[in-house]
Amino acid sequence: MQTGVAYIRVSKARDDMITQSTQLEKIKQYCDLHNIELVAEYVDLDYSGRSTNRPKFQEMFKDIINNKLNIDYLLVYKLDRLARSVSDFHTFIDILDKNSIDFISITQNFNTSIPVGRLMRNVLVDFAQFESEMTASRVKDNMIHNAKNGVWNGGPIPFGFTQTEDDKQANLRPNQEAKHVIQFYKWYTAPGGSIRNCVFKANKLGILTSKGKEWNPNQIGRILKNPIYCIADDESIAYFEEQGHTIYNKKAADGKRGFIRYNHRKVVGTSSKIRNKSEWLISVAQHDGIVNSDLYIKTQTKRQKRAGGRIKKRETKGLLAWLIKCGKCNKSLSYTYGISNSKTNSRIYYYRCSTKMKQGTEVCEGQTVRSEELEKAILDKLFELSSNQELLNQLTKDSESEFIESIKLLERREKKLQEKLNKISQKEDNLVDKIKLDISDKLLKLIETKVDKLNEKKTKTQEKLKTIQEDLAEYKNNLFNKDLMIKQLRKFENKFDQMKLEEKRSFLQTIIDKIVFNKGKIRIELFPIDTMESLTDQSLQFDFIRTRVHSRY
Repeated sequence: MQTGVAYIRVSKARDDMITQSTQLEKIKQYCDLHNIELVAEYVDLDYSGRSTNRPKFQEMFKDIINNKLNIDYLLVYKLDRLARSVSDFHTFIDILDKNSIDFISITQNFNTSIPVGRLMRNVLVDFAQFESEMTASRVKDNMIHNAKNGVWNGGPIPFGFTQTEDDKQANLRPNQEAKHVIQFYKWYTAPGGSIRNCVFKANKLGILTSKGKEWNPNQIGRILKNPIYCIADDESIAYFEEQGHTIYNKKAADGKRGFIRYNHRKVVGTSSKIRNKSEWLISVAQHDGIVNSDLYIKTQTKRQKRAGGRIKKRETKGLLAWLIKCGKCNKSLSYTYGISNSKTNSRIYYYRCSTKMKQGTEVCEGQTVRSEELEKAILDKLFELSSNQELLNQLTKDSESEFIESIKLLERREKKLQEKLNKISQKEDNLVDKIKLDISDKLLKLIETKVDKLNEKKTKTQEKLKTIQEDLAEYKNNLFNKDLMIKQLRKFENKFDQMKLEEKRSFLQTIIDKIVFNKGKIRIELFPIDTMESLTDQSLQFDFIRTRVHSRY
């Protein structure tokens, strides 16, 4: 008796799919009819025929190549169960031919042991690929149409959103996690903010991903650049158009809706890569956005600058990069240099007002200061602060007194409101129990009135609870930031000298909000303890002209 194996593939569930049991039953009937003994079954469930990366499919051909299967036939219910690609099909048929195994498609009535069967096999596989490509094209066209009209086409639900089932409404809506998305953007755009710092803060505060896990930089990075969060208005639309994108459904922009980005990535094997921006499709969405356009654009600008800095590895950046501001126009001072000796090509580095450089003296008359002297003055002042243990202890005490009591008070209020909500819910349950006992019209009307009052009370209580929870999160975040800043100040005296330039720059950005230079006067604004009484403005303002360059820095 001749022998064979059955290969069964079932695609993702749909109404017209051919089930596993149906395929196997038909193959067994064919084997009984043609006196073939079925010795094994290889079954792949929930796999597409467009890819050959299927576990049992690969195992089957590995067994054939390694001579573990001594068979005469490979049987399938239908040719497209094996493969939908002509090239894939011929590749695996060649393997069968080399191992003297014939291929049979039972519902298409041919086998490759005869010439007619081999001819029919090639014709049918060509049609299978044609049908598959036509179906894919129709699906693609439909998804493009949906995307242009602002419909989210599915996939992993973005953090901060919930998928809705109502066809008459947007299929995404912001949820309680949306406040964390706004936090991420604000943390990143704050002086010294970075994706890494955002990750640290989120994990420290116990903010979890949609899957209940801790954050990593890639996840935060994707949130910070995804247009789905940006509110669509004239400014954000103009920004995307300046980036070279065509924006669809612009008339729907109302200052509330977000954006949809489609065709952003291309599948390559088992992974994907970002397409050229010209292939992206961005449209005003049906769902509401989360992040206002100013904050979103500010975030993208910072990301682009940092990306540019990584590409230009040879570009030298000053120690105070992104911190030093012009006291006249409040713009950044750029790090540049002049040649002091043309023969030796020796350089003197400066911080110079970027506004004057880019927009001329009409906008700002500009300022220039030697970098070595300015950096020494700043570091001397920070060294003075970090060595003042009495001041640092007072800062810590101020931080605790400022926030701990407020946090405890908010937590008590949160607990009381939650208890109040529980009591309201209990009253609602009691009313339902009364209805079960007596369903008279008079009682129903009375209960309906009471339910309306309870609902009104519940809504107001929930709004108060939401406000309390938002304030609580903000207080905890501020406490974390201030504790971090004070810890960094304590490390400054002993750790700073041992750091590399990039580490020093990052370190300073966790301490300093900004440095304002104005006509020889310096004002350092530490981040984020401006509300603490222990650190007065006078202690961080000084006359730069008195400083001289004699420092270990």
